[in-house]
Amino acid sequence: MKFPSIAKLQKDGTSTAIRFPFSLLFGVLAAGLSIYIIETEPIDDLWFLNLLLTFALGIPLYFCIDVLAERKKFTTMQRQLAWVIGLLFLGLIYFSFPSEDTLTNNRVPYIRYAIYNLAIHLMVAFLPYFGSDNQEGFWNYNKILFIRLITGIYYSLVIVIGIDLALLAINTLFEVNIQGETYAQIFAITFGVFNTWFFLAGIPKFFENKVTLEDYPKGLKIFTQFILIPLLLIYLCILYFYGAKIIITGDWPKGIVTYMIVAISVLGIFTNLLLYPYQQWKESGWIKKFHGAYYLLLIPLVTLLFFAIGIRIQDYGLTVNRYIITLMGIWLTFICIYYSFGKKNIKTIPASLALFMILSSFGPWGMFSLSERNQRNRLAGILTENKILVNDKIQNEVNWVLGEKGSLKPLGELRTKSLQTEKLNEVNSILQYLEDYHGMENIYPWFEQDLYSLMENTTKSPVAINPSKFLIESMGLTYVPYYQMLNESDSFKELNLVTYEDFEVQISEYDYLLHINIGAWNQDKESLTERKYNLEVDKDGQTNLILKWADGQMTFDLSNDLKDLLNLYDGGYHEVNSEELVISRKNEKLEIKLLLKSMTIRNSEGKLTLQSLEGLLLVNEIQEE
Repeated sequence: MKFPSIAKLQKDGTSTAIRFPFSLLFGVLAAGLSIYIIETEPIDDLWFLNLLLTFALGIPLYFCIDVLAERKKFTTMQRQLAWVIGLLFLGLIYFSFPSEDTLTNNRVPYIRYAIYNLAIHLMVAFLPYFGSDNQEGFWNYNKILFIRLITGIYYSLVIVIGIDLALLAINTLFEVNIQGETYAQIFAITFGVFNTWFFLAGIPKFFENKVTLEDYPKGLKIFTQFILIPLLLIYLCILYFYGAKIIITGDWPKGIVTYMIVAISVLGIFTNLLLYPYQQWKESGWIKKFHGAYYLLLIPLVTLLFFAIGIRIQDYGLTVNRYIITLMGIWLTFICIYYSFGKKNIKTIPASLALFMILSSFGPWGMFSLSERNQRNRLAGILTENKILVNDKIQNEVNWVLGEKGSLKPLGELRTKSLQTEKLNEVNSILQYLEDYHGMENIYPWFEQDLYSLMENTTKSPVAINPSKFLIESMGLTYVPYYQMLNESDSFKELNLVTYEDFEVQISEYDYLLHINIGAWNQDKESLTERKYNLEVDKDGQTNLILKWADGQMTFDLSNDLKDLLNLYDGGYHEVNSEELVISRKNEKLEIKLLLKSMTIRNSEGKLTLQSLEGLLLVNEIQEE
């Protein structure tokens, strides 16, 4: 093997930069910005992340433009115009992202970005051969892209691991303080600059129009025939047996089967694309049969996919994920029908998938509009059925006032309305989904108060407000976190409260200050300290605390305090203002104040138990006059 000279590498590198200037530029910019982000982490401004994603998208976009310009023999003016259109597109992508972290942020811009990223990568595969009937040239072009991509990733990983291990050795042996960020920055430089440059340098200007048996890569043949196809057949058998189990037992299919069907179907299509030239040669009769039979075998599985996703949509409504699965099912149906009728244009596969994805990303028929409308209508239906929503207005909504420290306080009791557990979970699930994916701008008009403005006014509070929780409690309903819905018991709930700030208290009025850390786990143990005052949980009344000293004791009931906290927070984990965990009591001998850092309350079938508390105890001994 003859290694290229330095002059040859320099010449190839220069010609690559001239041939693909913008792809390489965006690779360098992405690497540079990644280095800066790693160095300054954490960063609060979203525009750094948005800019990085935009730079990353520019690499495949301009590669596609430049290869298309070469294939279609664009004039200099046409190529420059295509560059300008590409910049405008990247600008639109960048400005579609949220500029700062606000209550209205959701996942939609980033999901749409992922869709366009996938579509552009698919266009890289077929656009240079758009309008051409040269199938073998198209296959050969994509073969080179695939092999170059895999090779580039392999070389890049070797470089990253090699350099990082060398730095680790230097750091260990010579006690050089190499920061951990350096290792991540090497990864960014290698994959942003070297990997991009290496990939682009291996793209020839002209591709062979014919593929012979001798030209077909032996490694690719072995990988496809002896790894991909056996795995594919195993997966197909598993899914067919699962389908038979459904028919025999009558059990509804599980939701995860839809993802498995899509993954296996795409794997099979990819395998057939890799084996496409073999269909033209006499040595591959069984591959031809496999290619023809595969799309027929997919039809029952696609039917199972529609059955499974249809059940999920009927029970839980349409979401972005279920829309995508349904869309993939429609695309797979189209591909199965296309190839079952003997069609063999392999460009149809990436071109049709790109078209399906782009068309689904906008418009009233798109995944975002349709899923939001469906979930909002489901929510309105449940609330209307239970007379919580009447004429698009929430009845007897909870009113809120802004507290001294920037947190919202309810005027009156929370959770005054009841729903069946199943319906309550459904309301919680819908609102949490809307918050994550679409925002809740279409829900706010249901309330008399301007809930969004109220939430905006809490930005000075150290604890960020949870919009879905706030809206659910404003309806008078109980907020149920997602993790609690997975394993929920109506008869048992636990509330954990922790303060997010230190205490500031004047202690000159008190005689003693003690740190306390007590709970149900140590209430049967004797005191292990010789302190004058000891606090413990009452064994009999488990909402009582007992303060003991040498010649007496003081019992105080916390049941009302615990009920107030449960009314306010219900269950789960919450960070609260320190003032909410201050408890004061007084009798003729003592005045005490509890400044709690944390507290755990258990509610089992209506019986309250103080599980634990930790904080400070202040004691003032009242002198007799």
